[in-house]
Amino acid sequence: MKKIILGSLLALSIAVPALAHPPITVYVDQQEVVFAAQAPVIVDDRTLVPMRKIFEAMDADVTWDEPSQTITSTRGSDVVTMTIGQKQVYKNGKVVYTMDVPAQIMQDRTMVPIRAVAVAFDANVAWDGINYVIDITTDGTTSGNYSKQIHADDGTLLATVSLTYSPLTSNSTAADKINKNVYDQISQKASVMTVQMETAATAAYQKNPASFQPYYYMGTYQAKGEGSDFASVVLEERTFMGGMETKTLSADTYNMKNGSDAALTDIVTDSEKELETLMEKGFSALIDQNPDAFYSDAKDRLSKNLDEVGFYLDNNAVVFYLNSGIIAPESAGIIAFSVPR
Repeated sequence: MKKIILGSLLALSIAVPALAHPPITVYVDQQEVVFAAQAPVIVDDRTLVPMRKIFEAMDADVTWDEPSQTITSTRGSDVVTMTIGQKQVYKNGKVVYTMDVPAQIMQDRTMVPIRAVAVAFDANVAWDGINYVIDITTDGTTSGNYSKQIHADDGTLLATVSLTYSPLTSNSTAADKINKNVYDQISQKASVMTVQMETAATAAYQKNPASFQPYYYMGTYQAKGEGSDFASVVLEERTFMGGMETKTLSADTYNMKNGSDAALTDIVTDSEKELETLMEKGFSALIDQNPDAFYSDAKDRLSKNLDEVGFYLDNNAVVFYLNSGIIAPESAGIIAFSVPR
């Protein structure tokens, strides 16, 4: 073990709201989709993807009608249409989904929210917000562990619950123990979230079916930092229940020798006081760098909420994070910085 505080602030790897994100990678049934012209983008916290490339990767025939600005996709007996500037997704002549933002053209490509793709042909979509990977599966399964779509009696999609895990790959007893623990978490969370989303979405749809937008819960577990004596499993949760999507991060770190839980003081030799000082200086640096993105009293909030700071291991770094709403508005997302270890 070694200290991480000395000189660490000189090596801050800072993640602040509104910085450019890594390129978004899309897989359809485990095959990467290559975008020659317009790549997927994030606009107003919504991921937009080129409709034609995605649907063709799903074995759908795609046609474009210039006069009406309408794109039509046919897969088997299902016909899906979307029109530029409109939010409605039609399937076999019936509105099955209303998008947050309308279909739009970028670089001569029709761009639509990724959720519209899922609804259009009953595909499952998993979003890995840590690595910016979209995983679309068309056979009713996901590369992770749980996916369920909930429909009303009239066939309207009410909610989607998805939980995925990219597990530890080490051939060891410790890795097997940790993976089993995560799978147990997924089983429990899937049961709870399915009931919660079905109850809430059904009530909302019955109250106002005309303006209802399908709810969703997406939990992505990602193993990080494998290859050393310690590894982390990071859970990103994205939830939409009307209004604004919420995003939270949590993480557990494990000893790879025996699979037991590990605290940060098990990994580095810094004292708890030294680590608190490091966290306060790190987040304060972020606030000073972009003060408009934070609450006006962000530093006071920080000092009162240091126990809310989480951490995970990523390669040769320790990442410290705070969920939104603590020192910055919900719209700011996860606030994080990393230091080498």
